[in-house]
Amino acid sequence: MNAFLKKISLLLLILAIAAGAVGLIPRFKEEMAKKDVALLVEYSDIDVMARQAGLSFDEMLKRLLKDGITAVSFKDLTGTDLRDGDTPLLWGTLRDLLPEGDFDGLSGNAALLVPKEYDDWFFKKYLEARFPGCVTRAVPEGSIYVLPREPKELLEVGIIPDPMAFKHLARLNVPLVYRPSPTFGLSSDDVAKSLDLLFASLWRLRGVLPQGAVMFGYPDMAPLIDVMHKYGALLLQPEFVRFIGGNEAYRASFPDVLSLHSVTTPEIISRNLSRSSLVERFARAARERSVRVLLLRPYDISSGPWIDAFEQDLASLKALLQRDGFAFKFGDPYPNFGHTPWAFLSFLAASLCVITFLLSMGEREIFRSRNFVLLCVVAVVILVLGANRIALFAKLAGALLAAFGASAAAFAALEAKKPLSGLCVAFGMVIAVGFALSSFFGTPLYMLRLATFSGVKATLLLPPLFVLLHDASKRRYPEGVCDVLKRPPLWGELFALFVILLAAAILLVRSDNVSLVPRWEVAMRDMFERYLVARPRNKEIFVGYPALWLAFVMGAMKSKVNFTRLGSQLHLLLRMASSLAFASAVNSFCHFHTRIYFICWRVFNGLWVGSLFGLLLVLVFILALKFKVIRRLLFVGEEV
Repeated sequence: MNAFLKKISLLLLILAIAAGAVGLIPRFKEEMAKKDVALLVEYSDIDVMARQAGLSFDEMLKRLLKDGITAVSFKDLTGTDLRDGDTPLLWGTLRDLLPEGDFDGLSGNAALLVPKEYDDWFFKKYLEARFPGCVTRAVPEGSIYVLPREPKELLEVGIIPDPMAFKHLARLNVPLVYRPSPTFGLSSDDVAKSLDLLFASLWRLRGVLPQGAVMFGYPDMAPLIDVMHKYGALLLQPEFVRFIGGNEAYRASFPDVLSLHSVTTPEIISRNLSRSSLVERFARAARERSVRVLLLRPYDISSGPWIDAFEQDLASLKALLQRDGFAFKFGDPYPNFGHTPWAFLSFLAASLCVITFLLSMGEREIFRSRNFVLLCVVAVVILVLGANRIALFAKLAGALLAAFGASAAAFAALEAKKPLSGLCVAFGMVIAVGFALSSFFGTPLYMLRLATFSGVKATLLLPPLFVLLHDASKRRYPEGVCDVLKRPPLWGELFALFVILLAAAILLVRSDNVSLVPRWEVAMRDMFERYLVARPRNKEIFVGYPALWLAFVMGAMKSKVNFTRLGSQLHLLLRMASSLAFASAVNSFCHFHTRIYFICWRVFNGLWVGSLFGLLLVLVFILALKFKVIRRLLFVGEEV
């Protein structure tokens, strides 16, 4: 029965890889067609660099466009911006702006004086649309717009687009991005009317990038999303930034969503980022996470003028992205496509492959029972069929396939009689599971991270645990599980338990948490990216594969000599750690925002680089065995 199940699992493995490769074709085509990145700069930064260099805004913008900038953003002015005097507009109460006049009970209302230079039909219509009941007072300098609010109510509220930016950008043939502020206390319908006017006036307005902690229009964002759909505008999604109402807005805008990456000045200061690190970080965002828009800022903590350093960094970034085949333009979003029948077939075949392979390893009579095997197969088929229709089933089936698939790959390598052939089968298992997950879940909803994949942390934690339970059941430790639990623990066992718990904590905390990566590791990552492009994951090259090769060597030695208790503990820890190589590789395929060709490249680099480090570790281990004290610690007797 076991031999039959292994043959079935091998056939299912081949089917899963083949069907998954076909099922990935739509995703692969879209990823290659959308291999573009927009280099975005804020209007205010261009203005500052122009003044520092003694140039006009138009001259600086022309210079930056020649350097490769592809789009310009401009922001809403809030009450705080207007109060601080960042613009030629005057802000205050009506009493402040019109000391000699008839207030008609409006003396304490917020008032905005727009000079004649900027006072055109747009701002009048815009303010009347956004603030119904807005009263206009003509004065020699221009017009005073009296809003039906007090200034303190509008400190963080978007009031009007930057008039200087509007004047400079309205006539340019450059893609524009609007950065709206929150709209606390304003009607969503009124905000939508003003947004409609803005789109009608700026024909090159392509995208909207929210700013502030709350999505503009929240909680009733439907009228604003309708306006954006009307003009085909894209909602830009900043990485690692959460807005109140953000998930609802991005889902309502889907598929008209583009991901964006930026780095703020506080982040530069807190993490002490250098210019070269910033360039590498932006390149990594486009290369590894398929970010389509990069918001670039001058290195504003350095002395001026900023333009020279900015152009140098821009040239370096362009060179890195051009090397990887990127085009520089404001691209189109992914179309809303789903998975194909081939992807479903791959998902089903991979799930059955994993369950049949794991059952083939069972030595108890129940695992050899035909009824039990059929029951497991039927349960898997029902779960996968449900995953094709029900979101909850899809999450459960995906998480189980990732976790058990990585475990099956680990067992395929560790339990093989021939290590090299076992490693090949294990890597094939990773590819089968990875292709199945990537084709089934690799749709724009997951690629834009609007739907999350469940099971990443389980995939890292369960395989080592399964290896521990498997080895304990086969009594590869000097004592059985029950025997260990009945007696007081030994210091070596406590230390091994501490290592396991510490490693698990690190994996849980570090998973998807870039803020906890130390600087030396960032520098090492940059080096790998520079020479390998697709950087292999640290869990594979420094832990998983080296541990696997050393476990192979110790396993071969175990057939000739007996381990001490410490030697058994070390061997067990190595076998557990080796499972992380396959868990990490499967997890790479679960990063659906990364282009599939890049994932395959990264997983392959992890295999050969990790194996190279593993062979070096084996060499060090063999040299260490020349010392008698090492042999006595690990082996009973000295014959090795």
